[in-house]
Amino acid sequence: MLFAMSIVPVAALLAAPRITLQSPLFARSRVVVAVTREAHDRADSGAALLLGSTALLAVVEPASAADVGWIAPTKLVLGPLLTISTLFFLMRIVLSWFPKYDLQKLPWSVVALPTEPILKPTRQLVPPIAGVDISPIIWVSILSFFSEILLGPQGLLTIMERKAMM
Repeated sequence: MLFAMSIVPVAALLAAPRITLQSPLFARSRVVVAVTREAHDRADSGAALLLGSTALLAVVEPASAADVGWIAPTKLVLGPLLTISTLFFLMRIVLSWFPKYDLQKLPWSVVALPTEPILKPTRQLVPPIAGVDISPIIWVSILSFFSEILLGPQGLLTIMERKAMM
């Protein structure tokens, strides 16, 4: 719906006379913005959003290929997050072997509450097979895959970090 609403202002902006912003904020970027009186008068048309995003793109400097300062913090957050999530799903696999335990009571709820919102839609896609819930197994494999692809010895973030050090 947002895409459909933004087509009209874009067409109006492309057909309008072009105005170059002379503000010192935009001096380096040479931003060219087109505005029609109709698009300016209609605040709900999305022209303000388009102008705002154009101005933001002009102000924000794009990250260079050599800027890799984000990799180390990302690995520091992503590594433990993926590991803890994988351990929780492994615990859910083990807990599924003992159906007599109530997952709403401590200490089992520590593992069940964070994983259940993810497992519920997965069970709808892949129902239990012969009474065995395989949704935690699916999530362990997905999380292990992403951990290896991103953080492993040949992972994308590891390779990018190594190239930046050279």
